[in-house]
Amino acid sequence: MLSAALALLEAPEGPLIVDFPEEASEDVDGHDKDLDGWSCPVSFRQQVSQEHGLGKLRSAFRHEVAELLPWYDLNLEKRDRTAVVEFSPEAVSELLAAFAMGEQPAIPKADFSLATALRLAAQDLKAFYFEAAMARPGSNFPSSGEFNKWFWQETTAGRILKAVKERCLKEEDKSLRLLGTLLLIPMDQA
Repeated sequence: MLSAALALLEAPEGPLIVDFPEEASEDVDGHDKDLDGWSCPVSFRQQVSQEHGLGKLRSAFRHEVAELLPWYDLNLEKRDRTAVVEFSPEAVSELLAAFAMGEQPAIPKADFSLATALRLAAQDLKAFYFEAAMARPGSNFPSSGEFNKWFWQETTAGRILKAVKERCLKEEDKSLRLLGTLLLIPMDQA
């Protein structure tokens, strides 16, 4: 089809309306195979805000979680299970954002150390984003590379976890430094 389109550039006169000899590829269900790739159901446009730095990041993160929550709920209803184990999405966003901002966050479950709470919150956050993204009707499951690229490079959640990592590395507590060094962010995303 591309060759036929380029051949139109060699026509002596124009504009031209020409039928192509080939049809667009469709599978047996009538879906265009080229359009069946994975995409998140929510578009995260840059939020206009008067805040700067970490305050702006915190606001954008809260907004992002709020936008994904209905999709997460839809996925939960559809699949009747979740990999989010310890903290609700709202509790995760508050815990991680507060820590990234330099505050002493309230830990929703008192029997966890701060390092353990942050690690579990990060796991629940990634599960929440994955499950919300999967709720889009007709969506394919992304490869781990597709999900990682989207999560770490296109979401505020990825930036929040990077800010949490930076703060962990500056802490005196060895368990927080270990968390920041090895357990929050994949090596290829650091």
